[in-house]
Amino acid sequence: MLSKEQIAHDLSMVYINNRYGIDVTGKFYVSGSDSNVSGSGDVKTNHFPDLDEIKKIKVGTGEKGFLGLEKKKWAESGFLMDEIFINMVND
Repeated sequence: MLSKEQIAHDLSMVYINNRYGIDVTGKFYVSGSDSNVSGSGDVKTNHFPDLDEIKKIKVGTGEKGFLGLEKKKWAESGFLMDEIFINMVND
């Protein structure tokens, strides 16, 4: 029989996948009714970025390029995971 914690974890992973595009795969089977419930399965997450992965954004350089458009370059802007965690906590 699956614990309440395991069911809560699996449902959380489904929510995160739907809300933030995290890649969650697996199968989950549950049968029974009321307090007599049993099940099995596994859930895997495939796309949580590393905690130290740098977030990069494009910023203008001040130089004019083709057709007078401003040139841009990639710049570091904190850590990628921070933004995902902040959004999850706010939800």
